[in-house]
Amino acid sequence: MNDYMEVHWGYMIWEKVANNLIEEFGFEFIDYIDQRISSNGIRGLIVASCFSKNGDVLSQWRGYADDGKGYVIGFKATELLKLPIRALEVLYNEKKQVEEVQKVVRALYEAEKTVEKKFGPDFNTLVHLLGYDLAALKNPAFIEEKEIRLIHLLDFKKSGKFLKLNDHGGVYFGEQRLGEKIQFRIKQDIPTPFIELDFTNNNKINPIAEVIIGPKNPVKKTAISIFMETIGLSNVTISNSKASYQ
Repeated sequence: MNDYMEVHWGYMIWEKVANNLIEEFGFEFIDYIDQRISSNGIRGLIVASCFSKNGDVLSQWRGYADDGKGYVIGFKATELLKLPIRALEVLYNEKKQVEEVQKVVRALYEAEKTVEKKFGPDFNTLVHLLGYDLAALKNPAFIEEKEIRLIHLLDFKKSGKFLKLNDHGGVYFGEQRLGEKIQFRIKQDIPTPFIELDFTNNNKINPIAEVIIGPKNPVKKTAISIFMETIGLSNVTISNSKASYQ
């Protein structure tokens, strides 16, 4: 993540909501949700694939595409949504973040009033889901990114004297499949887990709709078109960035 506060921002918003509602809903209700959200970190680990709704932003070229010499790949959202992921549109406005989380907590409170057994399995599932959805809340300083996150949850399993990560799998293009192999890369001296999801459904589809050539990339559009067609990725729109950056 490009923001060191990334993992803390969503929880900070939850704390604001909790402080706003604790007098209205009572300590027991708010504290129960807080305990469940706080326990998410030991229940599982979120991995995310991050995209942007805007494919031609100068700051993105500078930060993520070899200082403007790289490429943007535009994917077909309808195909990516067939993977075992939860799609979250990142919200950057802090006031709206608080409002959205408050709406969810109010809905949970109203639902609890209609059941005899408090804090049942369905309630717990929704609370844990709220905790994971806090990943969609981000510092307003990054609003230009217009980020979409596809998140996937890895489980922890007992192993030896501690725990190991496990992927429980999910539904791929309408078909239940086993989980992926957990892999690691070293990022800033820390072993960082990841999994590889096949966007092509075993080479049955082409999930790529568009390629934008970076503002400092000298390659010709015809060269990229020939490359894409030759490797079997047909009917991809190729264009040059409109950003002025040399």
